[in-house]
Amino acid sequence: MSLKKEIILVGTFHFEQEPELIKDKASEIGDLVEYLSDYKPIKIALEWDRSKNDELNEEYKASNKDGVIDEVYRLGFKLARTMQHEEVYAVNWTGNLTEEDMINLHNSIQSSYPEIQKIMNSLSERSPGISSTTNLINSYTSLNNTGYLKDIENMYLSFVEVQNDKGEMIGLNVLKKWFERELMIFKNIIDNSVEQFNQRVLLIIGNDHLWMLKKLFEGNGWNVINPFETKMD
Repeated sequence: MSLKKEIILVGTFHFEQEPELIKDKASEIGDLVEYLSDYKPIKIALEWDRSKNDELNEEYKASNKDGVIDEVYRLGFKLARTMQHEEVYAVNWTGNLTEEDMINLHNSIQSSYPEIQKIMNSLSERSPGISSTTNLINSYTSLNNTGYLKDIENMYLSFVEVQNDKGEMIGLNVLKKWFERELMIFKNIIDNSVEQFNQRVLLIIGNDHLWMLKKLFEGNGWNVINPFETKMD
């Protein structure tokens, strides 16, 4: 029997950053859940630390917890319940990348790398957001736009040349730690998928992870699905 493995990559907003808007988007979240359910995932993987998988499933099974403003609860759990899944899967690994690493990187870029700063500013200005006037599915379509994700990839890879005033390769160090995190998320999903011939996993995760995860899964022979691709112009 041949293996058929597919992953549906859903780049997500972090709902806690827009709590009041999210409270008003309950109906639109329901529409998004219905839209994603049409892809019929067998498993729902979430950006929650792998070591706390039992805690995640206790939360999932305890109650609807509609008061929690978080994409794990309001999108991930709702989708899993719609699909009548008995459990969800924690696949995140925060790794060794620190806030200090990122501050040092940004300080060096601001002081010595104007072209990279220009790229970062452009991405920030074009960053999709949740809006009271835009349907949530449309916002997610923008967030998962292939061109925008490619620009995120280019930004990250530009960090490889960044050094601080001591000549230390701090950009390379950040990328090494970031890639290690992506590899661990990839491995965590693979580890949850070895016991079945056919897999269709739906992963909900911040969209800056998507470009690397797409490469890893495609390199491993998985079919990678962007569920919003058909909605793009």
